[in-house]
Amino acid sequence: MATIVGAVCTLLGVAVGAVGALAAARVQLRGAIAQADAVLAQADTTYRAALDQAYAAQRAAHEQWRREIRRDAYAAFVTALDEVRELVARPEFLDSAPEDGSGPLQAASRAMAAALAVVELEGPASLTVLARTVQQRCLVAGEHALRLAPRATAMRLLSSATDAAPADRSDSGSPSAFARSAHQALTQLREAAYRYESGCIGRDAYDAARQRATEAVDACGLFTAGQARALLSDPSWEAALRMGSEHAEALSRFEAARGDFVSAARELLDPVGDINNDRHSGRL
Repeated sequence: MATIVGAVCTLLGVAVGAVGALAAARVQLRGAIAQADAVLAQADTTYRAALDQAYAAQRAAHEQWRREIRRDAYAAFVTALDEVRELVARPEFLDSAPEDGSGPLQAASRAMAAALAVVELEGPASLTVLARTVQQRCLVAGEHALRLAPRATAMRLLSSATDAAPADRSDSGSPSAFARSAHQALTQLREAAYRYESGCIGRDAYDAARQRATEAVDACGLFTAGQARALLSDPSWEAALRMGSEHAEALSRFEAARGDFVSAARELLDPVGDINNDRHSGRL
């Protein structure tokens, strides 16, 4: 009987030991699984961080590339604007342009239009609007300059001819002598126009002064028909002064629009500005 009881106890002990070993094995397995899950989670986190870093680097490289492309487009447009502005600001050099549209102002205007097309492609829309505005104002200033050109060119030619060397001045038949005679006759015509408008002289006296000016301008031989007409058709300079004021105002409006475009382009190309915009829109 004692032998049977001992055997039973032994079997019970083995069974309890087996259950304990199985429980320990299960705990150990759960720990291994948890550890594996932690390793996998860490690996996933590392992988996602690497992906985010690679994406951020790629996006930064793309933004830098796009910024450089836009900078080149904006710089080319501003350069084209400045070339037109240099011509528009000097109407005295525009009247000799060919009528077939191959003059320097026409060529510069076409280059400006081509540069604007690139800005329109690169954007953004807000800057494109400013670019179109400055181009339109530049063209308006050009139109005013072209209206002034015949008279301005004639006055430049007349001034250059009357500033000839002293040796040339001593010859009454020299080009500078004819130029001085034309200048004097035009001055007298201006005085006659003022006196006629104020009622100090009659029509005959004014017509005589105009005839002398016409003959002196023709004898001078410096001017085209359009330039001579511009000098003689506005003896009081009233129209010329008005056109000069309009030209100056158009140039001022163009300069303001150019400044707006440059300021907006500079802000757009500023990387710090890009980051601030991203933060403001919630992308960062």
